[in-house]
Amino acid sequence: MISKRTILLLMAVWVFAAIYYKEYKKKQKLIATPTLNNLSVRAINGTDPVRLDDMSSVQVAGKIYEGLYAYHALKRPFQLVPNLAEEMPAISSDGLVYTFKIKKGVLFQDDPCFPNGKGRELKAADFVFSLKRLVDPKNLVPYLGLIDSKIKGLDAWKQQADYAQEVEGLKALDDYTLQVTLTKPWALFLHFLAIIPASVVAKEAVIHYGSEFLNHPVGTGPFILEGGFNPQAKQLIFVKNPTFREKLFPTEGDPLYQPMIDAYGGKKLPLVDKVVTDIITEEQPRWLKMENEEIDMQEVGDSGFVFGLIGEKSELLPKWSKKGLVLHKSPGPRTELFIYNHDHELFKNLYLRQAMSMAFDRETYNQIFYKGTAQVAQSLVPSLLIDDPNSSVAPYGYNIERAKAYLALAGYPGGEGLPVITLDTRSETSYKDKAEFFAKCMAQIGIKIEVITNIWAELYNKMLKRATMMHAMTWSADYPDPATFFELISNKQLVGLQYENPTFNALLDQAMATVNDAERQRLYLALNKMVAQEVPMIYAVHPSLQVLHYNWVKNVTCNDFSPSLDEYIAVDMQQKVKATQ
Repeated sequence: MISKRTILLLMAVWVFAAIYYKEYKKKQKLIATPTLNNLSVRAINGTDPVRLDDMSSVQVAGKIYEGLYAYHALKRPFQLVPNLAEEMPAISSDGLVYTFKIKKGVLFQDDPCFPNGKGRELKAADFVFSLKRLVDPKNLVPYLGLIDSKIKGLDAWKQQADYAQEVEGLKALDDYTLQVTLTKPWALFLHFLAIIPASVVAKEAVIHYGSEFLNHPVGTGPFILEGGFNPQAKQLIFVKNPTFREKLFPTEGDPLYQPMIDAYGGKKLPLVDKVVTDIITEEQPRWLKMENEEIDMQEVGDSGFVFGLIGEKSELLPKWSKKGLVLHKSPGPRTELFIYNHDHELFKNLYLRQAMSMAFDRETYNQIFYKGTAQVAQSLVPSLLIDDPNSSVAPYGYNIERAKAYLALAGYPGGEGLPVITLDTRSETSYKDKAEFFAKCMAQIGIKIEVITNIWAELYNKMLKRATMMHAMTWSADYPDPATFFELISNKQLVGLQYENPTFNALLDQAMATVNDAERQRLYLALNKMVAQEVPMIYAVHPSLQVLHYNWVKNVTCNDFSPSLDEYIAVDMQQKVKATQ
């Protein structure tokens, strides 16, 4: 006869075994579903590719939408490769006519906008429709200036914006052949086709969802946004697109990435089944999530907390590296700017612009806000994108005595007679602190700066309405070419500079129409020199790209030119579960 004690012991064993089995099954389920937990540091402003103007929203859309071309994930210098195109295009001898072959068998994701909810095959006509949307006045397109007047007949089309009306320069020759005719040679056209606004969308989705298309992405990409986009959501869940075409991890690239190629080369993308993105705009909660291992990786950029994790050599302190954290850094194609609105007569004074540039202490700015990890800007264009031997030292870099002398030449000795200059910036603490530092620098030569803080939407609208005197902004290159920075000067819509220089504009137009790479580089150097002398805005630093991640996250690269790289990321779930459970 079994004793009561034995029965209780067996019951306890059974309970513990059941608990163990339940936990075992839970862990096995986690291991079987590779999941990347990351975050967005800013609110997401929808998912319609033509309407996005911030990196966080672009990274969301980039998981879902694709374009004809993309940048090779592992090659440096950056190289354009076919994405939805079958190959690089055939280009006419005059540089005007581009003929693209579209990949066959590519499907839009399943969605209620299609008959029976099944996604259909991508066709050349989808690109005709999508490129028309870029100039449709009903769409608020931040990148309109990049394509305006570039495609033959498209400017005339937008007067009526009738999608049934053909455009001379946009033709679907058959289901898999697209032909685009430009108004003049445009050296960067293929680069334009690799940025998120040029992504292809389905006409059915735009019509079906109407004004709500902004929140209902329907693309051809590696992931699907589960449940669509909710502007109030604090978390986005992306799941692997089951109808995504066969796209493989690269089998070649820069030697730096050879270990990734050895481990994952030739494997089908994406490498994870799910991406969970938390939207956390405050620094402290972001760090707590990371410290508690609830987040696998995050871009840290100028986040204040990351500077508490690194030592004098900008490397992670042993405490954090032993925990399994890794800080991945690479030079950034970004420039922080203090922008003059040249609508104000005051800023037509060259000596004043030069004086203010010389009063700004970039080295100290870099140490305070980046712990020396950024590159002090000696030119508007980051050295990553231009090889200019003459831009190693800015001609109007920090020099207080010379700044005072130039301010006197401007007609305002010691700041006498100069009105208060307002500087608009974002309301987050880090942006406000940077603006206040700028104001202190100007005060050293007698210039009074009043800092005005705004939420991002307000600041952007002020810029568009030309309602600022000065404003602070960071420009990230859209593609790996110096022209993406020079266009800030020629195109008034991009950062609200309102600067007029016909000589500069004509030289840039010449560079854009030049198909000879060496000649275009020569023109770029001339443009860079002109910017250095004219000081149309003050450039501060080029922040490095920094990603903080745990060592169970594989294939981390930093790349501002790809809308999203999550499809290449792998997560060692065995290691992750062991560390976090």
